[in-house]
Amino acid sequence: MFEGTLVKLVPIGLRHLDDVYEAWNDPEMKQFLRGAIPDAYESEEKWIRRAIDEMAARRSFIFAIESLEDERFLGTVGIHGIDWVSQSANLGIAIHKRENWNRGYGRDALRTIIEFAWKDLNLRRLELGVHAFNKRAIHVYESLGFKRYGTAHQVVFIRGKYADSHFMELFRDDWEARDDAD
Repeated sequence: MFEGTLVKLVPIGLRHLDDVYEAWNDPEMKQFLRGAIPDAYESEEKWIRRAIDEMAARRSFIFAIESLEDERFLGTVGIHGIDWVSQSANLGIAIHKRENWNRGYGRDALRTIIEFAWKDLNLRRLELGVHAFNKRAIHVYESLGFKRYGTAHQVVFIRGKYADSHFMELFRDDWEARDDAD
């Protein structure tokens, strides 16, 4: 378990299944995850079981985000596609319920998992993709030091429109230089 100032990250487990299923089938949240097609309960269970297996094999690290105040489930965050030779990986996050957006939980979870990536996994680079219409997330990523390095144009079809996706990256050296300046 890893603690930030507002949240703690705990390994995803079957005890989170009902929360994941509910949130990942909410069209408001799902638009940020590539569409609106609902998932079956069994599919979400398979996803969690696969995440547990990936974590055991040290290929991915998927965490539930829980409130430090009351241990309430807030979302998920993970490091995926780890390239151990290049010390690079993908990062993903979702704060699952609208009432938990804009409260600092996502930023705190990201700071916590970024520190885990640098200090415990010895990674040197993290990257992520974000839909161009997700201005809130882009603002958070940029505030943490992520820089945009490319755009895939009209790559997803969501709610009747094609949308661009941006690709962003963060290097450990930049994070540490920025962190030292704070």
